[in-house]
Amino acid sequence: MTDPARLARSLPGWLRPVDAGDDRIVLASRVRLARSVAGTRFRRTLARPEQTELVGRVLTACREVLPWDDPLHVQVHRLGPANRGVLSERQLCSRELADAKHPTGLHARDDGLLAVMGNEEDHVRLQSLAPGLDLTGALAAAVDTDRRLGGRLGWAVHPELGHLTACHTNVGTGMRASVMLHLPALAETGELKAVLHGAAKLGLAVRGRQGEGSEPGGHVYQLSNLRSLGRSEDQLCAEVADAARAVVEAERLARAALLSARVRLEDKVFRAWGVLTGARILAGDEAYDLLGWLRVGRALDLIPVPWEVLDRLWLQILPHHLQALHKEAAETGPRDRIRARLVRDSLLPS
Repeated sequence: MTDPARLARSLPGWLRPVDAGDDRIVLASRVRLARSVAGTRFRRTLARPEQTELVGRVLTACREVLPWDDPLHVQVHRLGPANRGVLSERQLCSRELADAKHPTGLHARDDGLLAVMGNEEDHVRLQSLAPGLDLTGALAAAVDTDRRLGGRLGWAVHPELGHLTACHTNVGTGMRASVMLHLPALAETGELKAVLHGAAKLGLAVRGRQGEGSEPGGHVYQLSNLRSLGRSEDQLCAEVADAARAVVEAERLARAALLSARVRLEDKVFRAWGVLTGARILAGDEAYDLLGWLRVGRALDLIPVPWEVLDRLWLQILPHHLQALHKEAAETGPRDRIRARLVRDSLLPS
């Protein structure tokens, strides 16, 4: 499971339709739990040998108590850049873990829906993903993983404050609930800024696809809770889910408005199709934006491309996925040519 090409060829469990009528505005739901091991200082105050010992302890506990078949089980800091980048692009771990120079570990289920990160900002980060809008399901899986690991490692919990974490914003439940949303129609109609501003006024964070510090490429956004203290896990998930439903409805209305002026929407979709099937050089950001319009066209039955093809491209055009699949894609020039060829071959199979 440590072979980046093998990972890059597969689709993670969270990137799939929930049902036949799914319009794919909600790409995935995620619950992340920050945990500290009782009796162990926070990571920034640990010497490197102590961090190495901590990672080993976390990974060993994962093997012993989590009943996952054929998991990905690695010390991430020992992997090459392409390998680490693939993990981050697939949402298997955070960018912080993938880029870290200090000892880090990852234990992930083979479908990519559950993962445990060792020695990121906190001693342990548990992550649960689910396709579509399903924070309840993601939370249930995260709580089960938390119970199993906590029984072995022992979490640092204050009787009044709750879970103690490296960052004060995570104290309490230690939970961040988020929904990944694809919102190109709101951007096209000029309504996106107002919608996202409204979410921020409700105490929700709006970030790019890779979470904190990332840009919203391809009109993909993460909507998540800002506070963790003073709310239960169920309450936080309900608040984020309610806000996500409101944003999804706004995106659907924006798509309907574009569809009422059909030629405008068709122009966006088929212009994207023309560039993607004809270009010989494709930069990553351009390809991601254009594929986003093909996804809108597929959701509205304007184009017959299978969702699986669009989902696979959604990941495989990303820089580290391309490098994992094609060694010559390590440099920008060849990578942009390879990306264009991959898109053409996928959309226009011989």
